[in-house]
Amino acid sequence: MHDTAIVLGSTGAIGKQLVTQLTQREELAHVIVLTRRELMVSQVFPVAISSKISLCVIDFEKLEEQAAGLIPAGSMAFVALGTTKKQAGSEAAFRAIDHGLVLAFARACKSADVSQLGVVTAAGANARSVSFYNRVKGEVEQDLQALGLSSVFFARPSLLLGRPEEGRGVENIAATLLTPMTPLLPKAVRPIATQRVAAAMIDVAFSGEPNRPTFVLSNAAMHSISCSLTSG
Repeated sequence: MHDTAIVLGSTGAIGKQLVTQLTQREELAHVIVLTRRELMVSQVFPVAISSKISLCVIDFEKLEEQAAGLIPAGSMAFVALGTTKKQAGSEAAFRAIDHGLVLAFARACKSADVSQLGVVTAAGANARSVSFYNRVKGEVEQDLQALGLSSVFFARPSLLLGRPEEGRGVENIAATLLTPMTPLLPKAVRPIATQRVAAAMIDVAFSGEPNRPTFVLSNAAMHSISCSLTSG
């Protein structure tokens, strides 16, 4: 049984939910949080069981090398790392984060022989997409599959609800407009709360249900999974 989980991208909306909800799993004794800077745990994860959190500040320029020494063999790992082109400053900077850092962490996970890796991508992930964002997400999935990890799954959420980050004005407006009609939309495209994305990922990771090397956790599946949601 897993007793350790490790999270990359813990300060984003889904990442905060992953860390918080993982600490509240009785099966887990430790949640390792990789970060590029010191965090005030009680402020960033106010309802998490802080005694289970191990904060590890690393140099993201040396992510693969430093993370490999921190990941216990057989642990489960999660990536909720992501930005926008506007926040990153350029397409190249965006790719370096959403593709480069994710792949570096995944290589470290392979070296440590993690039991399962869950990665947040996007509903439109496609390596041949005309959308730069969706194309990068698709390339990430493609390249992660090529690594030959024991098991990796891709959570592909639609429009996210409950995400306060700046720099996503259009998405936030869309979420506000769509919220009243959310129950009427098909689950495949229905906006989804960050809380539910994290809960579904954790549920799938612990279920051990899919023994396939790679699989997709679709937006519809995340809406359908009966999981215990934790606020925070």
